[in-house]
Amino acid sequence: MKQAASVFKKGCLIIVLIMAQAVFVAAQTGIFYYPNPSENYVNNKLLALTEAPNQEIYLLGKLSNASYEKSIPYFCRVDKRGNLLIENPLTKHQVYDLSALFILNNQRVKAFGSRRQGPIFAPWMVTLNTKGNIVKEKSDYVVYSTIMNDVTNIDGKNLMIAETKVDNNKLYNINLVKLDAEKDETLWSKRIESNQNEEATTVVALEDGNLLVLGKKYSNDLSDYSPVLYKVNPSGKPLWRVGIPVPDNFYAQDIAEDSEGNLIYMCSYSKEYMGSNETRVIKLNKQGQRKSYNVILDISANGLVMKPENKFVLYGSNIKVHNKRPITKGKYVVLGSNLKPLHEHELSQTDKPDSEMPEEVAKNLPTTSDLTTGILLKDGRVALAGRIYMPANPAKANPYGNDRNNFALMIILDESGRF
Repeated sequence: MKQAASVFKKGCLIIVLIMAQAVFVAAQTGIFYYPNPSENYVNNKLLALTEAPNQEIYLLGKLSNASYEKSIPYFCRVDKRGNLLIENPLTKHQVYDLSALFILNNQRVKAFGSRRQGPIFAPWMVTLNTKGNIVKEKSDYVVYSTIMNDVTNIDGKNLMIAETKVDNNKLYNINLVKLDAEKDETLWSKRIESNQNEEATTVVALEDGNLLVLGKKYSNDLSDYSPVLYKVNPSGKPLWRVGIPVPDNFYAQDIAEDSEGNLIYMCSYSKEYMGSNETRVIKLNKQGQRKSYNVILDISANGLVMKPENKFVLYGSNIKVHNKRPITKGKYVVLGSNLKPLHEHELSQTDKPDSEMPEEVAKNLPTTSDLTTGILLKDGRVALAGRIYMPANPAKANPYGNDRNNFALMIILDESGRF
């Protein structure tokens, strides 16, 4: 019996170790970067990412040539530990910009963006297989220039697209399109009627079934702009419209809903007279009225990711001066429901790939980076992605920096916001 008990204990120990190892694998965090797969398109910037049912992460980037005159989509898959599995530069498909990436209920992958249609822009969407090859392409003909700004998943089948159209009077108009993504059929297309010059930034599906549309309202001469926020019903009818008082001509803005129905808004801007950058975060009620706000210093945020317990992550970069030249360093800040910072990290000489470079090179010519997109993963981790300007081989980095290009960058944080 004692021998049986001993075997049982050993068996339990083995099971515990296996479970601990599995948890460790699932909770992998760190900094990951991926070399460019094309000699003709040497600059990459990740713009969207999504999580597959098997916990792989699918990434969508924009590859550009050295002069940034031509750009193509970049697709890759990585496992939950950040290891690159498949990458595919879509060299035959030039794009202007990319907006979103989704895996639908039928496991098809959809990518969205904009491309040139002669002298104007038009929405562009494709269906990809799991290797990143295009199996179906759709680019609707438009009379006036139309930019696809953002896309949100409503129910795994239907998507809502926020576009900006330019009419024959050169005015900007926000337009919403409901798409049956499984059939690639437009269910309806509606312009948000306004006598203002407005363009879309973000569309968000709310828990009550309605939608938020965040945009920019321009002055008549297009010299400055300010935020405009709409709440619309599932049929695209505006329920209310509010402006948000913030500094003019901010860099970027984003919005999300917390578990209590409050709206968390952010925008980033510079303080030119101080040579610094900061981000304002504002908590709005369900009607879009301000409840509280805070200013987060030394980060130019590009967006935010909501987390459980109404915490959220701001991601972007810090613009600073190094050796008398401006550089950007990827940065994120974790904030609580009271809008106060809980934890932050800025990429530095102690982080990869700078820590892999010769010390003098890393000190005199550090990498520059920026985080441009992010999602909450099913296991509570947060994946942030963007670009990093770095040498192809950090260990043999050239001290003059002529071996550098923009590579795809991803950071995976644990549930507390650390890696």
